[in-house]
This record gives sequence, C-alpha cells and structure tokens, in this order.
Amino acid sequence: MSVQLVVLGLLSEKPSHGYELRQEVERRLYASYINLSGGSLYYNLGQLERAGYVEKTRVEQKGRYPARQVYQITPGGKEYLQAELRRLLFNTEERDKVFDPLNTALAFGHFLKRDELYTALQSHLEWAQKRLAWVTEQQAYWGAQSATLPQVQIIEHGRAHFKAEIAWLEQFLAKLETQDGQELEANMSLGVSFPEAEEAVEQTRKNPIQEEGPVWKV
Repeated sequence: MSVQLVVLGLLSEKPSHGYELRQEVERRLYASYINLSGGSLYYNLGQLERAGYVEKTRVEQKGRYPARQVYQITPGGKEYLQAELRRLLFNTEERDKVFDPLNTALAFGHFLKRDELYTALQSHLEWAQKRLAWVTEQQAYWGAQSATLPQVQIIEHGRAHFKAEIAWLEQFLAKLETQDGQELEANMSLGVSFPEAEEAVEQTRKNPIQEEGPVWKV
C-alpha cells in the first residue's frame, strides 16, 4: 500500500496535520501495510506538495502543544487519487508479486530437522492468531464508526485471510507430527500424493482444452 495514496485518501476525507494522519493510520488497518513514521510522513507530504496534490491551509495550535501545519488535498490531488484508485482496483498482476519468506524457506524445508521446522511453524501459528485477534479488535472499532461497505470488507478480508492461514498451519503441524525421523526426506512430496491433481492432469490428456493459438500438451 502506497504511503502517498493513504495520505491523499485521508486528506480527501478532511484536512489534517501530520499527527492526526498518523493517529488515523494507527486506528485503521493501514499500519500493517505502510511505515508512516514522522520522517516518512513529512517526506511524502513534501513530495505531494511539490507535485501540487496537497497544500498547506492553516497553522493549528491547541494549548501548550506546538503549532501544527494543516494540509488539504487539491483538485489535482483528487484527480490523481481517483486515477490511482481505479488503477489499483483492476490490478491483478501486482497481487501475484506478493513475497512470502515462509514459502521460500519451505521450498527447501526438507534440508531442515523436523523439530526445527515444527517450532518455526508454531511461531507462525502464534503470529497468525495474534493478527486475527488484532483484526477482530479493528472490527469492533469500525463497528462503532460510520464505516463504508468497502471499509468493512477490508476487515472481513483480513479475518478470512488469517483464519485460512491458521487452518493451514494447524493442518501442516498435524502432518509433521506423523512423520518419522529427525530429518525430513529429500523427496519434495514427503510421501504425500495429490489424487485430485493427478486426475485433472489425466483429464487434460484425454480432453485437451481447445483455444485459439497453439495447444500445449501435457
């Protein structure tokens, strides 16, 4: 998730100073996807201002707190935000580029001891359970707000993701418990067969899909 996109989105809701923007990011799920530290925030605000997408509107001071510069989105910023939202909304290719370090490690997990792999997966399970609890807390927060349907569905998406992650990890751990020996075998299947996949390949051999252009045979 782009820091600048988040900043523009929040400023399109109402003018805000930097501290308010950081608070709102913490209240929403965005803190999971972007690092909005003080330096990063004001760097991106500066870039957006130079691009003509945001502008300073006033200085605000309350009590003994230091004066804070309030920013607002410009008409050009609103046009840019709309264009970026439409681009991201239909962008499926970027979703394929999500890197998960766990999958990389598992690709060569057969070189590790079973107990080591089991311990690592348990830590991932605990992490996923904590994340699910946190997302559930966010759901309670947004339930008390006037959230839009897409905003509510962000929460549901997060809950569905972590529930699936937890189920997969629990199943993986259960399978590891049935393995014998201290090291995993070097065969990638670990003795597991995939009858549905094998059946699908066999069906493809018998009934290849006819499409325009060259037909690939399995």
